[in-house]
Amino acid sequence: NDLWALGCTLYQMISGTSPFKDASEWLIFQRIIARDIRFPNYFSPEARDLIDKLLDVDPSRRPGGGAGGYAALKNHPFFSGIDWNRLREEEGTIIPPTLALEQRQHDHDSSWNPSHFGDGSVRRNEANAAGAVSDSGSITRLASIDSFDSKWKQLLEAGESVVMISMVKKLQKLTNKKVQLILTDKPKLIYVDPAKLVVKGNIIWSDNPNDLSVQVTDPSHFKITTPKKVFSFEDGKQKAMQWKKAIEALQSR
Repeated sequence: NDLWALGCTLYQMISGTSPFKDASEWLIFQRIIARDIRFPNYFSPEARDLIDKLLDVDPSRRPGGGAGGYAALKNHPFFSGIDWNRLREEEGTIIPPTLALEQRQHDHDSSWNPSHFGDGSVRRNEANAAGAVSDSGSITRLASIDSFDSKWKQLLEAGESVVMISMVKKLQKLTNKKVQLILTDKPKLIYVDPAKLVVKGNIIWSDNPNDLSVQVTDPSHFKITTPKKVFSFEDGKQKAMQWKKAIEALQSR
């Protein structure tokens, strides 16, 4: 409703991005139902509190959504100092940014160390719906896409969605080849020749960690182990841990 939209709008006005931005529609939906809202350090406590409450899954708990009407919203500390009766008469004030754009982008895009987003904590009973709750009760980001366009859709079946995709090096004894590694919600895990758009290999999927597992050796390198073969990859954008989390999240859903 409008209060939910207000929460999203306030978040975007402060940060320049959506509160649930992610790599695919499937991941966005998982973050929404899990209330996986991450606040960069430059959000004030008042802004964090108001936005978190406006994005509550229960409309009646949102400020302005209860029996008291919009009074609860207007009286929130975030709006301290605003004279609502004279609001239309006042001139707007341009506030210069207090944080460089580059730093804000770094806070949002860091894939190896997500600590920039604060504790990222959510209520466990709501987070369990996403199937990605850590022992500490925090939602972990599942995956991200570094390059995706319509040309990859020809490799998908009807109704199939991409969960994670990135250009990686497939490491072999004699040669290393660049391939597009794609994980879908089917689930399916394939690697593709990016020039010819030809599937070069299909890593046999299993929900059993004994038959399909991921080992991360450093931020860039990871291995996918199956009963018959071990696949070694290098992700130049240091998303090895994200690949591990994405695969394990699909195995446990």
